[in-house]
Amino acid sequence: MSDENHQSSFDSLLKIDNVTLNEKLRVWYPTTIEELSEKLSGLLSPIRRVPNEILCQIFLYSCGENDMNNERPAALIISSVCTRFRELAISYPALWSNLKVFFPAGEVYDFDTGEIIQNPLEVLEQETKLSSLIQLHLDRSKNHPLALDLDIAGRVSPPEHPSVQLLTRESSRWKYLVFRGIAFDMDHGRLSFPSLESVDFDRGLVAWRTDTPEEFLLAPNINDLRFHNEIANNRVLKFSDTWKSLVHLKYPTTPSFSSFWRVLELCPMLGSLTLEGWNTGRITIPSHLPRTLPTLSSLTVINNGFDELGDSLQCILSLLTTPNLSELVLEQTNEETVDCPHQPFPHIYQFFERSQLRSLTSLVMHGLYISGHDMVELLLKVPSLKILSIHPDLINGMANPISKSFIESLHAGRRSAFRDSVEPLVPKLRELTLKVTAQRFDPPSFVDTIASRWLPDETSARELGLVCLRSVELHLPGPVDAKPYERLKQFDKAGLRIVVKCEGVDGYIV
Repeated sequence: MSDENHQSSFDSLLKIDNVTLNEKLRVWYPTTIEELSEKLSGLLSPIRRVPNEILCQIFLYSCGENDMNNERPAALIISSVCTRFRELAISYPALWSNLKVFFPAGEVYDFDTGEIIQNPLEVLEQETKLSSLIQLHLDRSKNHPLALDLDIAGRVSPPEHPSVQLLTRESSRWKYLVFRGIAFDMDHGRLSFPSLESVDFDRGLVAWRTDTPEEFLLAPNINDLRFHNEIANNRVLKFSDTWKSLVHLKYPTTPSFSSFWRVLELCPMLGSLTLEGWNTGRITIPSHLPRTLPTLSSLTVINNGFDELGDSLQCILSLLTTPNLSELVLEQTNEETVDCPHQPFPHIYQFFERSQLRSLTSLVMHGLYISGHDMVELLLKVPSLKILSIHPDLINGMANPISKSFIESLHAGRRSAFRDSVEPLVPKLRELTLKVTAQRFDPPSFVDTIASRWLPDETSARELGLVCLRSVELHLPGPVDAKPYERLKQFDKAGLRIVVKCEGVDGYIV
């Protein structure tokens, strides 16, 4: 046979083999590159390059509250995404240790007839599902401390919910607790809370009873208590060891202030104090000298509503002296306009002067009726300030602290209508947040002030006696012209975090 015939036969066999091979490949593999790329695209996802340790932290932020009344809580959703997520989630007990549980009422009545209308089989099915979900999270959390948000406000009578038993068996692991309700149907004699550090008694606890709250207060390691109504009666105050060890306290204030004063006497180690009051009538200030809290580093005072007969925020500031305070939040919430809102500046100024706030680094003032000139007077008292946030009174807009003169007072080296000195105000300022309510705002003054405080060169900043500004937020009533703020973009690119936002569809100007 000639060489040409041999080559022809070989080519024929090769063609047959290629056809056979292609037929088999169609069965074994996708027929196109596009299909193959689609199937393998997940392998190219950037999330696969994220280290497991970082991924677990992201998961933890997403699972800060696993709602057990949701059929698919956050941790369960994450563990269902893919094999890698599932393996990480199941191997990370902290992911399953934050539980929020609402226990529905034991009986549901028809308001018209007063008859029970709940189907027992449906109740049993709901309780079984809830118990199974809780048990799954408890098992996967292993021995990790538990953070619980328990809402039992609807269960005012027995029978006890079966899920309660699952949780109380793990009472030795309870570390953080938010408790809503008056009664907790369980045998407290068999409970212990050796790990419990924080308890938040939310709305619904109208009065202390001899069971739940007292049992929690016997926990030996509590350092954080949060109350949402006046409950410091004699029965509660007898737990002197608990009060003495408190570091963080949230407490409601009332027109009498008597219980608050008693609590202060019991808490010599307070480092953080949050006080929230409602103006409901004439406020009586105790006839005591201001009490000094030498260990207090953080104070938050929230006053809800105005009252012609008094203001709890002013009264609280008149009662306290805090020489070592580093963080101060003063907030006034107003839901309606008033003819003559309280002017808190004299009380705040006296508090600043009396406390000599040499260590104050963070000041937040929201909703206060205060002028720009008064704000400058306050800032002169706190040269150590690093963080400043001002949100004026949104309802009673007569006082506008964020005026052109106030902005110019923050300039690194310029006089203003409020200041004759060129010495910089709050020279250590690093973060500034302003929420403007007035329609008239001067963009050039604001831009010049920010530019004067952008000092990335440490030597130059030191020579001027300043610290470089690192973060700026400006919230404007919109819409506004974006052009005057264009200059700020160069600072944003250079490293200054800057956000200028106005009302509107998009909102962001810088």
